[in-house]
Amino acid sequence: MPKYNIETRNASHVWDTFSIELPDHTAARGEAAKFVGNLLQEHADKIWIDQEWQIDVTDEAGLILYVMNLSVMQSAATQPDESNSGN
Repeated sequence: MPKYNIETRNASHVWDTFSIELPDHTAARGEAAKFVGNLLQEHADKIWIDQEWQIDVTDEAGLILYVMNLSVMQSAATQPDESNSGN
């Protein structure tokens, strides 16, 4: 079976890479989606710190097959009101 790599990166570094043997690249795409679900569940606090994440799925040769981007941000409703900071 072919080997695929799932790699997680943010602006500062690559922080997780793992290899998995799967029947084809479609199965690798599904595994990446499961990985993102686990990432959100297990590391929710880290997601909010870095705010921009990219998950790449590559084949054994390093060719990028799929890319998932994850962005989080506060809305205006949750940001501090700076106009009242001096009052």
